[in-house]
Amino acid sequence: MKVFILTLISSGLVLIVLNVGYYREWFNAKPSQYWFDFLKEKDDPGDEVAIKKTRYGIVYTISMRVKEVVEKKNMPHAVILFEPNSYYRDSLKIYGNIRAPEPAVFYYYTGLQGVWTNSPDVKKANFIVRITKNKGVTLDEIKSPQQLQRILDGFKKYPPIL
Repeated sequence: MKVFILTLISSGLVLIVLNVGYYREWFNAKPSQYWFDFLKEKDDPGDEVAIKKTRYGIVYTISMRVKEVVEKKNMPHAVILFEPNSYYRDSLKIYGNIRAPEPAVFYYYTGLQGVWTNSPDVKKANFIVRITKNKGVTLDEIKSPQQLQRILDGFKKYPPIL
């Protein structure tokens, strides 16, 4: 009986704490929101890919489009160079909507190697992902070390950011 009473008292105290001040806001923003997102995804009639696109957003979509192009063109040793996100923010003014994936996240989604402009492996890059307002996402081949150097020189004033 003591255990039951202590369980009721502790449950009541937890409920009181979660319904007061800061903890109420936190509970509504975190655990409750996760639960409602889970319920929405659970009942989603879409397939697994549609759910992943919704959950992971534009970075996942860009990564998977690049992977599709690489597989279509049968490029076994593709190393993808990403334009810096500061370029999208400062030059194109589209950073809030679109950003390039981090190389580690890109590898996690696709299994392909990606590099940023300041990466030690940047000399291995043989393709570049370009994101523009008009064309969207394109994958262009880097045909020579001189072309790669021109691309890197063009992005010197744009450091990679998250």
